[in-house]
Amino acid sequence: MDYELPTEFDIIIVGTGIVESVVSAAASRIGKTVLHIDSQDYYGGPWASFSLEQLNDGESLIQIGNSLFDLKYTSQKWNIPEKIESKNLTENISDQNNDGNKSDDVKEADNGVEAEEIWTQERLLKESRRFNIDIAPKLQFARGDFVELLISSNIARYSEYRSVSRVLTWLNGQLEVVPCSRSDVFSNPKVSVIEKRMLMKLLSGCMDSEENEFMGYENKTFHTYLKDKKLTDNVVHYVLYAIAMSTTDTPCSEAVGNIKRFLGSLGRFGKTPFLYSMYGSGELSQAFCRLSAVFGGVYALNQHLGGFIFDSENKFKGLVCGKQIIKSSHLVMGIEKSPPQFVKSVEISYISRGIFIANGSIMESEKEHLTLLFYPLKGGQRLCNVIELGTLTGTCPKGIYIVHMFTKQINTPKEDLEECVSKLFQSEKEDSDVKDNRPQVLWSFYYSAPDISNADLRQNVPENVFLCPGPDCDLDIDFSIKKAKEIFNSIYPDVEFLPRAPDPEEIIIGEDANEDDHEEENTVQSEAEKVTLNPEEKESKPEEKIVEPEIDKNAQGDVN
Repeated sequence: MDYELPTEFDIIIVGTGIVESVVSAAASRIGKTVLHIDSQDYYGGPWASFSLEQLNDGESLIQIGNSLFDLKYTSQKWNIPEKIESKNLTENISDQNNDGNKSDDVKEADNGVEAEEIWTQERLLKESRRFNIDIAPKLQFARGDFVELLISSNIARYSEYRSVSRVLTWLNGQLEVVPCSRSDVFSNPKVSVIEKRMLMKLLSGCMDSEENEFMGYENKTFHTYLKDKKLTDNVVHYVLYAIAMSTTDTPCSEAVGNIKRFLGSLGRFGKTPFLYSMYGSGELSQAFCRLSAVFGGVYALNQHLGGFIFDSENKFKGLVCGKQIIKSSHLVMGIEKSPPQFVKSVEISYISRGIFIANGSIMESEKEHLTLLFYPLKGGQRLCNVIELGTLTGTCPKGIYIVHMFTKQINTPKEDLEECVSKLFQSEKEDSDVKDNRPQVLWSFYYSAPDISNADLRQNVPENVFLCPGPDCDLDIDFSIKKAKEIFNSIYPDVEFLPRAPDPEEIIIGEDANEDDHEEENTVQSEAEKVTLNPEEKESKPEEKIVEPEIDKNAQGDVN
């Protein structure tokens, strides 16, 4: 390290995952001195996005601190040749071009061969930096806690999002589009008139229901409730697996809550309830890091962390970074950075995950879609979430799709996802007699990721140390936002969590020199009051006047 960091901070945060980054932004926003530090040279930790070359080489995936939360059962495979010699590729075409009596039909065939997209390992790796491959892909509910926090804190300006354009399910042996809205229900030709009425009545009942609607089902499954309603199998499938995002074992109250979240987020930013972060989910933590840096947070990545210092009463006192000892009264860190003695009793479950690079969409369409698929596994006892991303999301080159799959782990990742993979993609064993229009998997990566969402992270941990959970099996990150708020409120009780940050034009630099400055300020504020905080409300919160803080230029430059 060629430079020295300040030797004392109000709070030290180790790791740049979602929870850590949110706490960093919240603490910096209220004027606390924050050191946000990491031994890795990238943002996101277990939430990060990587290039194809990084994943292919297995780099950047080994965590420090402890090995309990490493990715496990990792396996990757190429299903395309390393490279194709140009001589072999053009041999047939050259022979045919030398035949002066070649027919028009043959010429057309030649054109088809020349235009065919041929992918090789060499070609994909050359475009490695155009890939942003999530280790923990997430979608966001349009009215979820995360999106509401983005809007209320004004952090939305630091990131971009794209609406999921279609929701699919696997029904009767094929992919079907889930009718999300009222117009979708009545325009769907595969849903009968009677089923449309059933579906609308049921969904309206769930949204407007009183407690007596589900009386007697407190200890029963939602599947039982749907069956007792005498609904058709198609309606039960759409509601249970897609709209309620549930399984045959999901309790009734939990499924109804899921339906309300799904329907409550419809129509805000698109035809579906979901948003995806452009350029990968790894961008999510960086948005909060940018805000923290703007308000004075000091960032230091790729640092040698020698250890933590505790006093005789087991209270955290400081951090050894290189040759420096940096003191602080609070320590927040990602659980993968924790010393082993703090996490020895943490209960860990695992998520089976798979990443697939394919040469086409799982359901072809005239335009590119950002797709979410709910695939019921093993007769509906488990649900596999599938997210398909195209080039418009900024995560892969044109002509390529990235498909993410994840479900709760029972066996190995490959075994858990085999049913879904075999239905959506071409078989690896080619059959020349049968034409298969499904996309081909060019590269696959299977792995198990830890899930500690149900663990008690305060056990065996000093009172001024806080551990942050990593990604869970949920589709969104609202659970992580909840955890970040809990940690912040434990450290700084009775202080507002992430108040709105002013826009650049609202910031007053220095003192007002004369009345003209006052007049210009009022004009700026008048324009600022026109900012729409969300799509439905034209009102704005009272404008906040602050003096621009002194910003660590190196830290801010590091983040941006």
